[in-house]
Amino acid sequence: MITRLGLVLLGAYVGLVGAVVHRHRVELLGVDWPWGLALAIGATAALAVAAGHVRRVRIGETWFALGWTLMILALSAAPTGSYLVANDWLGWVYSLLGMGSLGAVILRNSRVQV
Repeated sequence: MITRLGLVLLGAYVGLVGAVVHRHRVELLGVDWPWGLALAIGATAALAVAAGHVRRVRIGETWFALGWTLMILALSAAPTGSYLVANDWLGWVYSLLGMGSLGAVILRNSRVQV
């Protein structure tokens, strides 16, 4: 039970840190590269894979994804809107790619035969 709670809290923390980092950009060769977005999505997917290998927790990546998703929903549910995950293309890409990568990790580690 404590391990599952820890994975949910880790997912929420990664979601919050990713919400802060995903807006960082660098201009290179006249193109604006969102390096923070790539870092946030990569870290989310990597930690979800690692959460799937936690002992004594059967679906660790799902518990991690639950925490991540709850944090993104909490940020979006603010009455004045979120300052971290804005309603622009970068915010939508972060939300959708993050959920997509978590879904891919969960399906990859699934033991159910399709």
